[in-house]
Amino acid sequence: MIKLLNLGSVLTIILISTTAVTAAALSVLASTITSSRDGSIMNAYGQTGSMATLQNIGAQYAVSIVPGASQKTNLIHYYPPLIAVPIGTTVAWFNNDPGQPHTVTSGLPNASNSGTVFNSGIMPSTANSFFQYTFNKEGNYVYHCEIHPWRVAMVSVSSGIERGNNFEMSSGVGPTLNLTKDLRALLVFAPLTVPLDKSTPLTYNLTIAKSNEPNNKLFSKTFTVAGEKLPVELIARSDINKTNVYGPDFSSTGAYHVEAPFLKGNAAYDIKVEIAAINSKQPQNKIADRFSLRTAT
Repeated sequence: MIKLLNLGSVLTIILISTTAVTAAALSVLASTITSSRDGSIMNAYGQTGSMATLQNIGAQYAVSIVPGASQKTNLIHYYPPLIAVPIGTTVAWFNNDPGQPHTVTSGLPNASNSGTVFNSGIMPSTANSFFQYTFNKEGNYVYHCEIHPWRVAMVSVSSGIERGNNFEMSSGVGPTLNLTKDLRALLVFAPLTVPLDKSTPLTYNLTIAKSNEPNNKLFSKTFTVAGEKLPVELIARSDINKTNVYGPDFSSTGAYHVEAPFLKGNAAYDIKVEIAAINSKQPQNKIADRFSLRTAT
């Protein structure tokens, strides 16, 4: 189970002991992720990470403490339980469990370093109760709820960046999405030639094709954001036949999510990003770049 998460070599930020509690907690996390692969958890919580009715905040990614999280029988406490984000990403956790307080505490339950990286304190069960943290160092961050310590989750942070002429693409998994341990990867596209003022509408076109079939588009979508980078999470879904898109995570900001059945096997993908409009006007010069992402099993 632990091998599934590849924890032995990459837990550089939170030191994990080899106690029975640690093994049990990581085994629970591994089994949760395994259950996610058959779609049962995703079908139940697939939209929970999208907080579209909430106010805009400074975070790029939302994690939900789900209804029923306080019950030991609930397989999920935090959804998604494992995310992969680029360095510099701010993640916000929202308490969506009615009537139940929770915490977001780094480390494993009862570990000597528990809460030393981040700790929300008691999050009340009031509407829009949230805690946020910016991940400025690469590594893997296990965390738990101090009140309900039988569930753990993890944020994996990568410093992988690919730079083009007009954009930078930051990836939560670097250049390769390893499908044996990762279900999802947040990609952030940052324009290099267009100023970001958090207000001027920017319209992005995003297309994905296999590198050996560049004219056969697997995905194409237009996103409009308010003077911001474009954060898009790719989610490998082998249990569906149609690509689904939801988001952004907040009322008009935050990550979009693409549930992609085409991400599978050992393959190379071509990702094209383009700014199609600035304040509803087509730019005089083409602003586009192509990036690559591989999947591996």
